[in-house]
Amino acid sequence: MNDDGIKKLFDRVDVLEVADLRNLVKHLWKQREFFKKTFDIIRDSIVVINTKGEVFYCNQSACELLGISNLKQSNILWKYIPEFIVFSDLDMASMDTNNSFFSKEIKVSYPRKSILNVTIAYNYNNYGSDEKLFVLRIVDITEERALSEKTLNDEKISSVTLLASAVAHEIGNPLNAISLRLQLMQRQLRSLKNVDERMKLEASAGICLDEIARLDGIVRNFLHAIRPQKPKLASLPLGKILDDTINLMESEFKSLNIEVINRTEPLPLILGDYAQVKQVFFNVLKNSCEAISGGGTIIIEGSANDNDVVLTFTDNGIGISCDLLAKIFQPYFSTKKEGNGLGMVIIERILREHGATIDVASAKNVGTKISINFPRKDKCMPLLHTDNDFQKPCVQNVSP
Repeated sequence: MNDDGIKKLFDRVDVLEVADLRNLVKHLWKQREFFKKTFDIIRDSIVVINTKGEVFYCNQSACELLGISNLKQSNILWKYIPEFIVFSDLDMASMDTNNSFFSKEIKVSYPRKSILNVTIAYNYNNYGSDEKLFVLRIVDITEERALSEKTLNDEKISSVTLLASAVAHEIGNPLNAISLRLQLMQRQLRSLKNVDERMKLEASAGICLDEIARLDGIVRNFLHAIRPQKPKLASLPLGKILDDTINLMESEFKSLNIEVINRTEPLPLILGDYAQVKQVFFNVLKNSCEAISGGGTIIIEGSANDNDVVLTFTDNGIGISCDLLAKIFQPYFSTKKEGNGLGMVIIERILREHGATIDVASAKNVGTKISINFPRKDKCMPLLHTDNDFQKPCVQNVSP
């Protein structure tokens, strides 16, 4: 039965025989099942709602993406996914043409942290009702966005690495030449008859050679730090790494009259590279020290949820103004006169290789708070298609 035949039957529905009505209903049911299966096969997530947010239709892909086993008709969408509440403020009632659409990116935390691109289009309701319906096409762009950011960051790091290698090469050549000359001078000094004069000159030459070796070590360590290196992952207790870093910097804290308050309790294990994670903690604490003048406080706190282990570093230093805060992860940008602008770039690169994220909040003359989110080693993976509309939370034991 084609569409013209169905339309003719609808026009004559008041005078149809029971058999004809039965055949019409059977045909419409088959069409319904056909279109339902078709939309369930579509990989894009499709949800149809009215102006109140009540669900009119939801395909299988949408249920899986949103972590809901069965989103029923008349359920309010943002009751299940709170982040979708942003669409309740839209004047969807004014979208009264088939050409009207609205697109927005939102971040959701359930059933996993992801970035969704949502396009809303007006859908003419042909069911004999004045109710307006809107089609939401939802696409998960998390991996696409992460890949774009990774590519951009890799390009930044690559440019920094190339420049640093060139600078190191240019510094290394004169340092080697100076070192060779000083060694030659040391041998020639042995022929001097004045013992006191010879010892003074030898001591000066020795100091110069030591300083050259120190500069060479700084350059090598610098190159080692900025070159992208895959972390050697192992089970790590963050508390132990944090204690080791604090002990390493203890003399610096004392000299600057800085009190470090460590409020972290036993936290779950993470998968990470000990040396690289320690470098992150060292750089963060070093930045706090440089931001504090005349004594101050650094407070370190830790917490954990089903997916992440979070460490926060809060200082009462000079802080960073809002207009500069957005630039701190840019290569060569620094708020310090003698800063090289690479510290935060290195931190971000290491954390990205660990699947971790960093957030920075700061206020001028108030202080700075840095939050680092590490994925747990025993991270709870979300499960879909549960009997309930919402999956039960996963509870893991905290490792000492």
